[in-house]
Amino acid sequence: MYNTLIIWLEFTLSKNILLIGNNEQSFLIKALMKNLTDASYEVDFCPPEGSYVNARMLSGSPPEILILYLERLEDSDNAFFQWVNSFITGEGKKCRLYFIGNAGEINMAYEYIQREYVKYAFERPVEMPEFLKILEKDGGDYSFSDGVKEYELDPAKKTILVVDDEQVQLHAMDRWLNKFYNVLTEKSGTNAIALLSHYKVDMILLDYEMPVLSGLDVFQLIKSDPSTAKIPVVFLTANDDSDVVKQVIAARPVGYLLKNTPPGILVQKIADIFQRLADAKKPKRPF
Repeated sequence: MYNTLIIWLEFTLSKNILLIGNNEQSFLIKALMKNLTDASYEVDFCPPEGSYVNARMLSGSPPEILILYLERLEDSDNAFFQWVNSFITGEGKKCRLYFIGNAGEINMAYEYIQREYVKYAFERPVEMPEFLKILEKDGGDYSFSDGVKEYELDPAKKTILVVDDEQVQLHAMDRWLNKFYNVLTEKSGTNAIALLSHYKVDMILLDYEMPVLSGLDVFQLIKSDPSTAKIPVVFLTANDDSDVVKQVIAARPVGYLLKNTPPGILVQKIADIFQRLADAKKPKRPF
């Protein structure tokens, strides 16, 4: 059984939602609809059948937000995932996609939905105030024109770019760090490189194990460009195997962090790295 919530959001502030699910009377679906309605969203419900959904999406006034809640999803239902994937990747479809579920459900969904189309993957249970805040923020804070995210940065804070192919990890890092730093997030190395041409970044937290371009590949690209070569890079790894750690250290980043580090300790370690870098820049006193 799978209980996955996928949210599909166009790149505009929107109050029009189509909610797709197996059971409109489900407690979770009813609660979700109530919270969205209370937040002034207009919510329509539709069963997860291609003919119904296709008619609604291709109507004269298609919804700007699509919420797909899949309950009791079996492998035989993957045709619907494939339909969603083909629809959001079609020409002219400027959509945002979100997951809500446990780790297994999210990974299953990634088998059908391309990661580049997923903005956030929220683990259940979701805090509705935070969820609604993200919906509103994503409606207005980003530009689709050149594919580079737009951020409003606090000049009083240092800026950290987190690069990780797991959206759950990105969301967690953002939540842990944004009280202390401006946090930029990207799911791929190529997007991260593009973003660095638009923003001044004080540190990069880079996943060592990523598909396509590995963390080491991205690291080498960063260091080969004079405009980014001096940005401190800290590798993130979920693997504490001694051989992997040796490989990470051999690349000579300014540090590395294990992903399972408790949030408070992780935040402190990042602060310690910033302090160490600042101390290294201070002129040494002569004896």
